[in-house]
Amino acid sequence: MPKHKAKERIKKDKKEFNKLNILSIIDIVFLIILLFLIFNVNILPTKYLVLIVVILLVINILSIVLVNLKKKVLKIIGIVILILSILLSGVGSYYLFTTNNFLNKSFNSVKKTVSTYYIVTSSDNKYNKKSDIKDKVYYYKDSANIKNALKVVKEDLNVKTSSYDNVLTMINDVVNKDIDFMLIDKSSYNIVLDLDNTINKKDLKIVYKFNIEKYSKQKNNIKDSFNILISGKDFAGLTDYNAIATVNTNTHEILLTSIPRDYYMEIAGHNGKKDSLSHLFIYDEETLEKTLENFFDIDIDYIINIKAEGLVTLVDEVGGITYCSDQAFTTTHALILNDYNDTGKKKLYVKKGCQELNGIETLTVARERNAFVGRDRMRQKNAQKIIIAIFNKMKSANLFANYNNILDALGDSYSTTIPKKVITNIAKDTIDGAEWKFITQSVDGSDKWDADIAILNDKGYAMIPNTKDVINATNKINEVLEKK
Repeated sequence: MPKHKAKERIKKDKKEFNKLNILSIIDIVFLIILLFLIFNVNILPTKYLVLIVVILLVINILSIVLVNLKKKVLKIIGIVILILSILLSGVGSYYLFTTNNFLNKSFNSVKKTVSTYYIVTSSDNKYNKKSDIKDKVYYYKDSANIKNALKVVKEDLNVKTSSYDNVLTMINDVVNKDIDFMLIDKSSYNIVLDLDNTINKKDLKIVYKFNIEKYSKQKNNIKDSFNILISGKDFAGLTDYNAIATVNTNTHEILLTSIPRDYYMEIAGHNGKKDSLSHLFIYDEETLEKTLENFFDIDIDYIINIKAEGLVTLVDEVGGITYCSDQAFTTTHALILNDYNDTGKKKLYVKKGCQELNGIETLTVARERNAFVGRDRMRQKNAQKIIIAIFNKMKSANLFANYNNILDALGDSYSTTIPKKVITNIAKDTIDGAEWKFITQSVDGSDKWDADIAILNDKGYAMIPNTKDVINATNKINEVLEKK
């Protein structure tokens, strides 16, 4: 071979060697990133983790060895494996990075709570904007996050404040123009006016509204068995669905104990005052948690609040759920979101048997109670079915095609105090083939139309708990917790 051709060949081989080395370095970098994310996300059982790490290392070592061999066929095979390895590591890293971001955002050690507050006046007054708010603003002393709300009012508006012991009296005083301004959280404003037919929203107007953000350090204790308070909130913040999920990660049992929203109980820390469970939204979350702990004589480890809007989006993103009904019915609620006015709007017909529901249909069924003889008792059972159906769909659905959207929808559908490690432990068990068994129970009671309602300082409807039901429910919760 001529001398100049030999030199050209050496240059060519050197150039090709450099390209392959660069490709190998890229492959190693992608592999390191992938392995870091696999360990950081921490949702793989040990046996799968070891197997995947070994396979990835073997593939990468094999590809690097092959590309450095002189035989052209083996070199080409090595290049193909190397490129596929880079693509695999890149795609895997993307999904793991997205998952890790979701877990860190949704299950972190600090929980953010947002409360919307209104400053309201009589509709007859000429006050229309923030700068019109003068002199004194009155508030209901037991409102959630009221200390932070008052801080904003005093600093932002430079006015004096004074408290009311009764929210209904305060609202009536605004309507009658005995006082000019009241500070009230959005949920209380909407629900109290819906409960009391003597006050018309048209008699009031919102002059100013603002949000209060509260950050609190969450419990980070990890147990094999624990209780989660599930609270399903409607558009106004009223808790339509209340349940305690008792999870045992040793036996892979999940017990759902549903509690009617009108269940009558003593409010923790309020001198023996009683109200229905759904009205406890007016107090802070700690009051709700402690009230239920006292009532059932259990510990609640974590809380999850499910939002109506997020539920609709999540069900749509997973492709709908299968819902089975024991009876045919037409919903009294319309297929709408963020509105209580069902007049003239399309209702949903549900046939007896199983059918597919999309997001808004699922929410409409979850809200329904007036179509049933048992009213809220039946709604609790339907909500149990929907929770189980979503869980099963999340396990079986092909999520990768719509992975980002599903995680976004899931993150927007709730707020929670559950730590990340609890979720990754459950994910590990599920990937390892654990079959989760759902058990359901509900507590019942008798209807009372003249119960003392604390929020109204008046008589109203409540469900008086059946003592035997409560005792049996508590025993079942402890039974599931204590199983090994």
